[in-house]
Amino acid sequence: MSNDRSNSTPNTESTNTGSTNTGSTNTGSTSRPTVRLDDRQAPVLIVDDNQQYAQVLKRILEQGFGYLNVSHVADTESGFEQIRSQPRHFVLLFVDYRFAGGGTGVELLQRLDREGLMQGLVAFLITSEPTPENQRAATEAGALGVVAKPFDRAELGRQLEKARRAFEVESKESF
Repeated sequence: MSNDRSNSTPNTESTNTGSTNTGSTNTGSTSRPTVRLDDRQAPVLIVDDNQQYAQVLKRILEQGFGYLNVSHVADTESGFEQIRSQPRHFVLLFVDYRFAGGGTGVELLQRLDREGLMQGLVAFLITSEPTPENQRAATEAGALGVVAKPFDRAELGRQLEKARRAFEVESKESF
């Protein structure tokens, strides 16, 4: 298992993002907890079996967007265990669509949802094949969007802004 936390120190403060756990899973409803996407200390997890792509995405997130706490694991089981062992710790999740050893990012998202672990987590599917079918599968599994490989800083910025706006609107609607 690869777990790269090179430019970060463990966060010993509370990792609660200010949201409350209702005990329900995300089953496609529009109600999500408050997520602080502008918090550059927010823990980010990349699940991708391609080390080069993972390092490029990590570098863009750190240098291009200022995220300071970016981790990487190489398979879906390790990704699941990272999230399960630290519920509500990660705020952003980038998961590859297809893994060479078997399994898909969609299956990981569905498993996280069944276990109630998608609460407070903004997920993006990353793929070299951003087909309409892949995009539909990603959103049905709980991802907010799809980020195409090779990564483009501008497109990644648009996806992160889309996530920020979506959660900003939802938090205003909940009042």
